[in-house]
Amino acid sequence: MEIRLEQLLGTRVLDPAGRRVGRIEEVHAHRRDDEVVLTEFVLGAAGLVERLSLGPILVGILGPWYPTPDRYTVAHADLDLSDPARPRLRRRLDELERRVPGGRRPRRRAG
Repeated sequence: MEIRLEQLLGTRVLDPAGRRVGRIEEVHAHRRDDEVVLTEFVLGAAGLVERLSLGPILVGILGPWYPTPDRYTVAHADLDLSDPARPRLRRRLDELERRVPGGRRPRRRAG
């Protein structure tokens, strides 16, 4: 299936139960031989910050007051794009990998 990337950016994603989980704000891909292969989607405000390369600027301006927005990565296989206008997760939101900017997993809180 061929889908134009500009059709997906900013599109709201629903979970299997039909609840909103965020918008597609960034995509990650790699080159394999002569083609580019889409590997994952980034949902949430942090994905938009990543796409626009605003992270270092916001950290420089806000310093320690810069909030860490939610960022969920969704493997290509975990997103149903049969209807590109209404993408749906194939898994629940709590099963997705949540990462903080820089690609690290968030620390677990003690207690």
